[in-house]
Amino acid sequence: MEKRKFESKNRYVISLLIATFVFFLIFAVSYSISYFELQRVSNLQVDVSYDIFEDKLDYSLFNASICDEQYFGKISQDLGFQGRIIDDLERKLGKQNEDVLLRKKFYSLIEIEHLEFVKEFNNNCSKSKEKINTILFFYSNNESYIKESEEAGRILGVVAERNQNLIIYSFDIDLESDLVNKLEKKYNVTSSSTAVINEKTSIKLPANIQEIEKHLQ
Repeated sequence: MEKRKFESKNRYVISLLIATFVFFLIFAVSYSISYFELQRVSNLQVDVSYDIFEDKLDYSLFNASICDEQYFGKISQDLGFQGRIIDDLERKLGKQNEDVLLRKKFYSLIEIEHLEFVKEFNNNCSKSKEKINTILFFYSNNESYIKESEEAGRILGVVAERNQNLIIYSFDIDLESDLVNKLEKKYNVTSSSTAVINEKTSIKLPANIQEIEKHLQ
């Protein structure tokens, strides 16, 4: 009987060690995937930034045409792809992860550069092409406001699906970024879940799709 008890204890210890090993293996694999995704978004941010800066120099210094719809579509798709990856990294690594916050700061910079690109595109290409609408969405990941921010973001997502000539730029007002702070002052944003449509109309807690769409061009 004593031998059986000893064998049972050994089996329990072995099972515990195997379960612990499997847990850490799963954790390591999950973290590795998130790390590689973080590296991928870092590389992509550099590529998109370079494309935007290069194109701005082309038309500002070398008189190139900004009205290349194919090129514009590519950098816009890359920008959207970055945003989706950062959302995924927030879920996997946490919204307060330092690496994720750093990438968000850089992403905010790229968004502002892209917004400037869009303004130039609208000013120079509006005669032959439909103007591009923009919405600047200021949100918060603070526990007190995250639910309303997510709901407002969902509504804006539906608006984006219904309007192909619309680009939504999202800015975390809790991010320690001077650029985001300057945007808040520029557009008189005083609270989270605020949408600024075409840099003119501000809507707090956007919830009505028709109310938003009537301000689009």
